[in-house]
Amino acid sequence: MPPESLYTFPPAPAPDLTEWAGSPMGVSNTVTRTKGRTVVHDKTVDATPGLLGRLLNSAYGHLSAMVGQRAVYQHDVMIHGIRVRATSNSHHLNDFWVENWYSPQEWQALTGQVPPSEPRVRVYALHGVKDEPEAAYYSHDTNTLAFFNTSYYGQLKSWVLGAVGRILAAEYGIHSIHGACIEKSGKGILYIAPTGTGKSTSSYGLMSYAKTRFHSDDWVYVRYTYATRDGRRVFVVRAEGADGSEARGYRVYRWLEQHEKEANARLTAMTLDNQERTLRLADLNLTEPLEAHAYTSEKVFYLRTNLAESFPLAMCEILASKEENVPDVSGTFLQQNRQTLQSVLRELRSARDGDQLRLLNRRSDTELAEICGRLIAFDNARSMLDISKVLPRARLYSNPLEPLRLAAVMLLKRDADDPTVLAHLSLDQFMERLLIGETPDKKRETAYNAYRAVDDKAERALIEGLERQASSSPGSTLYRLFSEADGKPASLDEEFELFRVMYQTTRCYGLNTVLQKDPRVRDRRAAVGRTMALIARTVDEEPAGIHLSLESYSKYID
Repeated sequence: MPPESLYTFPPAPAPDLTEWAGSPMGVSNTVTRTKGRTVVHDKTVDATPGLLGRLLNSAYGHLSAMVGQRAVYQHDVMIHGIRVRATSNSHHLNDFWVENWYSPQEWQALTGQVPPSEPRVRVYALHGVKDEPEAAYYSHDTNTLAFFNTSYYGQLKSWVLGAVGRILAAEYGIHSIHGACIEKSGKGILYIAPTGTGKSTSSYGLMSYAKTRFHSDDWVYVRYTYATRDGRRVFVVRAEGADGSEARGYRVYRWLEQHEKEANARLTAMTLDNQERTLRLADLNLTEPLEAHAYTSEKVFYLRTNLAESFPLAMCEILASKEENVPDVSGTFLQQNRQTLQSVLRELRSARDGDQLRLLNRRSDTELAEICGRLIAFDNARSMLDISKVLPRARLYSNPLEPLRLAAVMLLKRDADDPTVLAHLSLDQFMERLLIGETPDKKRETAYNAYRAVDDKAERALIEGLERQASSSPGSTLYRLFSEADGKPASLDEEFELFRVMYQTTRCYGLNTVLQKDPRVRDRRAAVGRTMALIARTVDEEPAGIHLSLESYSKYID
């Protein structure tokens, strides 16, 4: 039976609407006409002369026509120190935008930092624009994004993150990563993964262990820091040598490697809490290793409602939150997923009582099964969830400038044909996995990151050409050929220079989330539990050279 017959959405009350109310769920449940990336999506606006001007004229013209007729919202937010302004006539997009991010006032109160007075990134998200298709556009040169006739928040959020990431990499050497992060016993573990491989499950699942703090669900900022001779940690933003050579942002790391003997080279650096310092290269203690420090991004998490399947207690707060695209489900869906739904209900019924649990316990099993079924049926159903209502504040990172030192990075995948479960990756292996970026359904997603604000076609053409070259050149690895290639797109150059530095700062592993193939594992929840045990021990021990298969991993965790 095709998936669309298992779940449905109520039709639009009028054909030109881009958002409308779905069947009740949580505080609200907005259905958007587009539930994924728009058919027209162009991140290379700057390559077409006059295109940006035309798009802005459409946006300004539409805004002018609405004066006095419809509500227009404008709201600034802070995303890792970058001020972003969104202008929209979509109630849904503005509503989620305001909830998702820290306002400049909230940023200043939490961090003590004075926010910039003007935005670096501007976003126009407008529906009802008759002369434009349903489309999304990005101009790297001007840091401008335009969305027409779509109300899907996921695309707006992801493209904004990509635009902010380009600024942070080029100007500050800060690495923006589509990933999730958890602290265990003072150590940070970063998951980088394509959709559907267990990133969120691995994050929330590890919270059942002692001495853990929740950090990030979807997006992480990483700063690579040097030790100073007076015992501080700084990341270098700009370096200038006596001969006039200089580097800024992501280029700084390689520049310092090449000029490490220039004691009087001038450096502009930032402390972990964002205080600017002027140093000489001699002030750095280069005998100490680089470290990676992770920072959280979102105020309230925009996450998949199917989290309820692996983390049933989150269902209580999901039902107290705003939703996007939660469908209705058929009796056939409920029957096909009966075992999973019963497992979730057992955990809910056995949990300690609380206000939300008492509310759930007033419902019958049939009602709860249908609610849970609706939450897990559609992979792109989302909730704007305040994680501080799920976990105690002491177990959360709530200050966006509180650093977490990373000890391990795990590249997740789900490949049933690969018997390897866990392996310590060499630099070439680590980089090859990221360059190819293959998802479970064999799509390519460089760095497992669909959010990147890049020319996908130019990047993919280069990588595919290098893959062909590597296959016909014994002894050559994909990453080695990539390192030697001329004419790399700037976006690839900055991304993989930062991943090169990441490899120097952490232990990097490949984790294949396929433990359901183990005949000793009875169901998905048991597989998740054993995967969490594997991750927990790996974080504790940081083993070098480890290689575990479906046959051997049990001995390691048992």
